[in-house]
Amino acid sequence: MQPQPLEVARFGKDRFTGLFNMWLAQTRDRATTVSYDTWMDLRYMQGLRTSVALTMGTFVFDLRHGVVYEVKSRGRAPRIFRVQLDDDFPYVSFRDPANAIDFPWITFPNVFTQAELMTLRRVY
Repeated sequence: MQPQPLEVARFGKDRFTGLFNMWLAQTRDRATTVSYDTWMDLRYMQGLRTSVALTMGTFVFDLRHGVVYEVKSRGRAPRIFRVQLDDDFPYVSFRDPANAIDFPWITFPNVFTQAELMTLRRVY
């Protein structure tokens, strides 16, 4: 039986700082010396290819760790982003392929509109 999709708006506040707190603990314990974004990049590359089903309003969509997606909205260039999951909680990092830049990691909730998510497509 498939698990029920998770409602994006219902993630608890503690989930928004989960990976940051893990990085802080590893920094404090001297298990890592890299910056938070470098640590997140390493985690992204090494993470398991897990996926999660989410809902935003009535729209249901899936996100997969390690995949690059694109969304479109009227009057704006397509936004390309990569996804990593902390269990079922998504983080995204926007990508500027024209300049070969990956921007810092942010938490997923409240980043996209439902209309944008309806255009969600996997890039690679």
